[in-house]
Amino acid sequence: MKKPFEIIFDFPLADPDFIISLKATAELHHSDPYWVVDNFYSANKSSREHHSSILPRQEIKLMKNRGCRSWVHKDSERETVLSKALGKAIENVLNENGGN
Repeated sequence: MKKPFEIIFDFPLADPDFIISLKATAELHHSDPYWVVDNFYSANKSSREHHSSILPRQEIKLMKNRGCRSWVHKDSERETVLSKALGKAIENVLNENGGN
């Protein structure tokens, strides 16, 4: 796996106007390229205040179909609000670091 890095993303809850900012750790799994994202915490808390992850571990991957790109869950290959938010956050970090 590639070296893990922190992502920060906004996630809308039931009401699209109620958004929380979260931090998580993303790591690339190379054998079948997908991302493992875990350790979800409030972006507004320090690492010392963390107890247990807000969300369970997520496995997402980028799918390309006829020029369209979408971030989907590895198991279902379906796009959700969460998979899109995680994928966008991963892309932001990779773009900031020159794709590394």
